[in-house]
Amino acid sequence: MTNRDTELIPIAARSGHDHYLIAYQLAEPQLTTWNAISPASRIVVEVSSLSQDNWTSLGEISVGEPFRVPDALGPVPLFRTRRNGGYFYIGIRRIELEGATNFRDVGGYLTQDHSQLRYGRIFRSDNLANLTPSDWKVVDELGVGCIIDLRRMDEKLRSPTELPAGSKIEIIELPIDVEILGKGELLQHILSKEITKITHEDMAQMYQDVLSNFRPELTRAVSILLDPTRKNKIVHCTAGKDRTGLSVALVLALCNVPHKQIMSDFLLSNSFRTPTRIAALSERLKLHQVDIEDIVPYLSASRTALVRAFEVLRDQYGGPANYLTFDEIIPALADDWQSHMIYRSMS
Repeated sequence: MTNRDTELIPIAARSGHDHYLIAYQLAEPQLTTWNAISPASRIVVEVSSLSQDNWTSLGEISVGEPFRVPDALGPVPLFRTRRNGGYFYIGIRRIELEGATNFRDVGGYLTQDHSQLRYGRIFRSDNLANLTPSDWKVVDELGVGCIIDLRRMDEKLRSPTELPAGSKIEIIELPIDVEILGKGELLQHILSKEITKITHEDMAQMYQDVLSNFRPELTRAVSILLDPTRKNKIVHCTAGKDRTGLSVALVLALCNVPHKQIMSDFLLSNSFRTPTRIAALSERLKLHQVDIEDIVPYLSASRTALVRAFEVLRDQYGGPANYLTFDEIIPALADDWQSHMIYRSMS
């Protein structure tokens, strides 16, 4: 595994009804986009559905160029290619749904010991209240058995998650009552001009407060996400960037994923969620004469905030593993959570 391999995370993205392409998610804190430039321009790949283990060869494909995948494999295929005597898996990072903009698979990231996180185990998302029947069908095909809802009570009452009739998915509520500048529901205070500016430092303070005030909830969330006795999980809040982002960052850190890749996953909300949110609020903000540049940190995944969170985890708790008080909150995780979460080493 070369240093370049740790800088580039191969992912697959839909490029048409039944076409996909292999691209690279750049593992740099400043970048939140795909790059089709590859150290290997053509690779031999196999494909299966994410929920099965039935592989079909697609032959040699060109990185960055669309290729067709049979419809029978369902809405979320999984690809693999040979690397270092084993298989390297390439999955769909963003799963396109009609009612959510930030629904993503957390799999595929590389660990410090050259292993790889399994696709299809953990999904992260924004609000699920607007999922359509076809969206819930996709969720069902992903094998989801558990949803962790990190929203406050008022958020849940305003936008309740309504499961399809007959669904056996369990919803676990772990409310994290975030405040920024002492306010919980910020938008109304922004529109009223009570709050005129939100900085990255304000967001960093909010992350620090969450770590201080919601240690049991974050520990519980991470323990559920890693629990091998449960079916696949979704963790979400309203935007899917702050409370969800911090929870997933803790999971990735515990799985020994390098910080650059943790940051890359975190910042993807700025590609998938932030532009849509800004567009939706644009007219209201103009009507109330709010300069959107003054509140961009509030609408974004703030790099400064996550850096601060990891500084707090290191300096005050001795690292993420020590912060997560599994022994105090729940029985110890089963010994096999690593094999549940991680493909065998590729080295």
